[in-house]
Amino acid sequence: MWNGETAEQNTHNPVILWWTESFPGTSETRHCSNGIRCDIFSNRNISDLYNVEANLFYASNIKFDDLPLPRRPKEVIWGLYHEESPRNVEEMMHEDVLSLFNYSSTFSRFSDVPFPLQYLNSFEDITNIKYFVPTVEKNKYLNEISPVMYLQSDCETSTERDIYVNEFMKYIKIDSYGICLNNKKLPIKFTEDYLNKLHDDEFLRFIARYKFVIAIENGICNDYVTEKFWRAIKVGTVPIYFGSPLIKDWFPNNKSAILLEDYPTPKIMSNYISKLMNDDKLYESYLEHKTKGLVTNTKLSDEIKNRPYQIDVLKTATEFECYVCEKLHQRRKGKLEQSNVNKNHYDCPKPLSALTLQVNPLNSWAYSFETAKQNAASIRKKIMTVD
Repeated sequence: MWNGETAEQNTHNPVILWWTESFPGTSETRHCSNGIRCDIFSNRNISDLYNVEANLFYASNIKFDDLPLPRRPKEVIWGLYHEESPRNVEEMMHEDVLSLFNYSSTFSRFSDVPFPLQYLNSFEDITNIKYFVPTVEKNKYLNEISPVMYLQSDCETSTERDIYVNEFMKYIKIDSYGICLNNKKLPIKFTEDYLNKLHDDEFLRFIARYKFVIAIENGICNDYVTEKFWRAIKVGTVPIYFGSPLIKDWFPNNKSAILLEDYPTPKIMSNYISKLMNDDKLYESYLEHKTKGLVTNTKLSDEIKNRPYQIDVLKTATEFECYVCEKLHQRRKGKLEQSNVNKNHYDCPKPLSALTLQVNPLNSWAYSFETAKQNAASIRKKIMTVD
């Protein structure tokens, strides 16, 4: 798709500037498909030397009081790259801010350069049995561990996952590691800097002994699916999941996770988990990607085939650079129609509680959603009125 070299000093190529700092740090001539190329920079000082035709923004580092104004939407393209949950930059949940940008690269399938599978390390991880513990062995481990594992150190989330798990604990045994609702200590070998050991072989094998893992996202957005889900799939435990409303589209098979919305209270969920504990065949129906090596969901396999870049963050950024580069060449030819990012590109509604599956008006995150909406309107007004 592309290759790069040091950006040309006297360029006739369209110039793209990453306005935000640090990521991805590109400073080279980007050669894209169809023989087109653009010069990409990450140093704002080049704006004194070249005519910048597009500014790109890494949302996590954006500062709304430090933007390349005036906006000049007919002359300069703005592109948004955003892979994080809405708590990262809450104003991005609202179209007043989103629509300031012409193109996007986000986890949403409706983005211009989407990466809904960003946390899937490889397609092979789904069926690989490197970490997988067969059911008969998991049953033996129940003499020393609980059937369900919970591991979190972010204890105040918009989805109120700790509130849900605390209630769930009343009905079923759960080993809770991490800071949140801690009732069991991690082995000493994992305690030092454990957040950076979550992908180590030994830690993955530790998780794989459990029959179930609670996987509740810290934000509810279409296609925002993190390592909480994919780690469980990788090691061969069954995720008890709450997060992306579209998660079933990325199941390896029809039954690859247990969704809170299908068993909408902790008591109802615990009754179903107990049923699975007493029926190995039913339990294993959630693990056919491991026990039979099956991936029957063609939407998942097609997504990886058609967009292989998305499991590598730098390749995704490069894909986005080339997408914007192509738009700049189209505009130079007078063939580009005006485009703006909309809510579908980053679809994160007001936060829902995992416990009630509804908005909790007393949740501070629900309040800050409204505050961010007002901020977004003010930001847009300020940006679009600067001469």
